[in-house]
Amino acid sequence: MISTHPASRLVLTLVLPVVTASAAIAQGGPPPPPPPPIQALQPPPVPPQNPITESKRVLGKLLFWDEQLSSGDTVSCGTCHQPGAGGKDGRAGLASIHPGPDGLVGTADDRMGSHGVLRADVFGNYKPDATFDFEEQATPRSSPSNLMAAYFPSLFWDGRATGQFLDPETGALVIPVGGALESQSVGPILSDVEMADEGRTWSDVTTKLAGAKPLALAWDLPADLANALFGSPTYPELFQAAFGTPDITARRIGMALATYQRTLVPNQTPFDSFANGNAGALTPLQQQGLQTFASPQARCNACHGGTNFSDGQFHNLGLRPITEDSGRFAITGNVADRGRFKTPSLRNVALKDSFFHHGDVSLVSLADAVNVYDNSGGPFADNRDPILNGLNLNPIDVTRIVALLGALTDPRVAAETFPFDRPKMNSERAPGLVENVGGAVPGSGGFVPTVLTAAPAHINGPEFRVGLKDVVGDARGFVAFHLGQPGQPIPTPGTQRLARLKTAGSGAGGGYATFQVGLPDDPSLSGAELFVQFWVQDHAVVGNASLPVTGSFAKSDSIRMTIQ
Repeated sequence: MISTHPASRLVLTLVLPVVTASAAIAQGGPPPPPPPPIQALQPPPVPPQNPITESKRVLGKLLFWDEQLSSGDTVSCGTCHQPGAGGKDGRAGLASIHPGPDGLVGTADDRMGSHGVLRADVFGNYKPDATFDFEEQATPRSSPSNLMAAYFPSLFWDGRATGQFLDPETGALVIPVGGALESQSVGPILSDVEMADEGRTWSDVTTKLAGAKPLALAWDLPADLANALFGSPTYPELFQAAFGTPDITARRIGMALATYQRTLVPNQTPFDSFANGNAGALTPLQQQGLQTFASPQARCNACHGGTNFSDGQFHNLGLRPITEDSGRFAITGNVADRGRFKTPSLRNVALKDSFFHHGDVSLVSLADAVNVYDNSGGPFADNRDPILNGLNLNPIDVTRIVALLGALTDPRVAAETFPFDRPKMNSERAPGLVENVGGAVPGSGGFVPTVLTAAPAHINGPEFRVGLKDVVGDARGFVAFHLGQPGQPIPTPGTQRLARLKTAGSGAGGGYATFQVGLPDDPSLSGAELFVQFWVQDHAVVGNASLPVTGSFAKSDSIRMTIQ
């Protein structure tokens, strides 16, 4: 609503001038729409087919932060959408760089993506990826914020998740309009880059959840989740509370995830307070930024207007060549959509450390991102949106706009307090659960067998796996493993159990393998230590008579893993 505070009325009159068509055309572009009245953010629309209930909200929050929703228990929805990072991936750094079409890190087409999973086949065996080899894969686009997702008619950077939500298992129409959040929520769970082994099915997902202990890997739980898990309910019991029956389905997973996210309304920003009549909620510099934001020179409001600070449409800013990523065009086939991507909301943008759909690694500050719009946008003119023509921001303009953007941060989001609070994930634990205790013996070509320990060892972990790389391919060997109490000495040969294995791949250093075992649901195993070491037959290695099997073996380091 528009404030009735006298001082606020004066400010709003000053900061939101009406831009005439002639003034806009003089700037070289089409006239932007007139700025809408300033009003505070309201709760998002809710499709009647998926009403919000508290039991469904809590279930959605549990699912959103549960790494067991992924194959191998390494990634949750929240892994790539953390409130304190503005709703996007908070794990910025070189490890999350996608090398782009050229496959080389450190070149102009690099993107700041998000960590996914190690590539694994349909049987859960690790395999080399064409781009990332045996490292965690990264998405080719930056993870967009989920905090305003409930306000958009379509989601993902290219808008492929539409408001028409179809049951992922049956194809039946569930929500005809307004279900974009449901459509988006079920996408990453089967993606073999983001959360899944190759060929993962919804039956795999629902069967796993039915036997999983909810949030088994998380710690430091918020009060609402701790209360929900009092008495150790199962996921079927939680689905019973939310939907009336214990059935776990893809449709219900999407609806629960969407319900939780619709309760994340970041409307306690200084801007919202100002819109509600508190004239002192914005500093003079921020009020000047609001004026600049809607000025003919900047006209940021042309695409980032309204209470959402987004028009929900798709634009090509000329940031990268269309040949690298065609954006919306890949969904619609409309040539006018080449290189277009959805306009993100600017709410909580000051918490982000990368910007735009490709997470430009050269931009290290919000001011850098704003400066991109200077001189009519990015350097690639092919199908660049003409609305950018004639933009000309001076340093004072940029300072004012950045100040305004800072007023779009909800302090609850920044501090991760309710409803933006969250548990800590296993991936955030301090080092110590996995320890390398040595003992490696190099093999052919001087390659040292290397252990891959992505999956956590936890009670009732049906998908526990340990991988191996950098060994001779097509060779036989063993996995030596030992289960013991904390603090015991490193097991010696002859005290370990052995499981046979055969490496895939070929040549010296080109071999790899995976050891998989389901850990039992035995609370007495909590805190126990699991030692794992790989031995692979290699004729380049002198035989070791102390081993319990005859032959010459290259060996990995022994890995000590604490069972959670």
